[in-house]
Amino acid sequence: MVGYSAKDSMTQKEKLFAGCFAGVTTRFITQPMDVIKIRSQLQRKPKRKNVVYRVARRIFWEEGVTAFWHGHVLGQFHSILAVSSQFYVYELTTKFVAGLAAHELRFRNVEHFICGVAAGCVCTTIVIPLEVIRVRQMLVKDQYRSVLRGAAAVYRYGGIFAFYEGLSASLLQMGPQVGISFSVFNFVQPMILRMFTPCPPGECSKGNKHRPQNIMLASTIAGSAAGFVSKSMTYPFDLAKRRLQIGSHRTNTKYKTPTQSQKLIKCTKLFECLLLAYKYEGIRGLFRGWTVTVYKAQMTSVVAFTTYELICYATRELNSLAV
Repeated sequence: MVGYSAKDSMTQKEKLFAGCFAGVTTRFITQPMDVIKIRSQLQRKPKRKNVVYRVARRIFWEEGVTAFWHGHVLGQFHSILAVSSQFYVYELTTKFVAGLAAHELRFRNVEHFICGVAAGCVCTTIVIPLEVIRVRQMLVKDQYRSVLRGAAAVYRYGGIFAFYEGLSASLLQMGPQVGISFSVFNFVQPMILRMFTPCPPGECSKGNKHRPQNIMLASTIAGSAAGFVSKSMTYPFDLAKRRLQIGSHRTNTKYKTPTQSQKLIKCTKLFECLLLAYKYEGIRGLFRGWTVTVYKAQMTSVVAFTTYELICYATRELNSLAV
């Protein structure tokens, strides 16, 4: 049900609002896992197992529970822009594709992927400056405190191009990831919904053909599958992106640096990141922090897709009452 339908009663502005609301909800719920994930990815080779648990415990004891929401305010701006732009660009591109003469239902999964890639590339280009600041706030909050001070520090250490550190890895990761995510979701969700209520293709978006509890269940399962598959298939680029985004970061002795933010792995070139990870840790090095990242990706997809679908459901109900 995500994507353009000629029979949908919702306007583009209403869908943009649904995307913004989904972004706010998603960020608040997933922020703690994001902090743990990023610190796990940037650590040097761990000497013991249970890295995620040890990172979380160390953050809690050294910095307190509020540390799990470091960078949250900026993260909300990031999430609103990221989630809303993904859904909005996806809606626009699927509308464009639907208007083409060569549009055929049998190529729908390919169309979902291509439109998702476009949405992912636009999204990452818009939000990467905020992402660079946010990642550094999670590492040393005092050094990058507030959006303006964080931006000034990033510029001071690396100039204007520092705001786009990791852009190449971001495009290679986010484009395919969002494409795969929308493809998997749009394949799994309708399949589950048809088990509850038979619905001809193209008719489900005309009003609300399904019960909200069925939409929630189908979106949860489909979102979880989309998050797992998309993040797993593009994960090495996500790892490289994080290490590139702190390439120009310099430790400032004026600020206290948490233990988990010391001795970080930094890179300045994409393939250098990938080669070094493989050289020192083998194939497992390319998937450092994979466990918590996949959990976070699944949670993000579930919350984002489910919230978006339920807001769309409520909007369609209101539109039907207004007619």
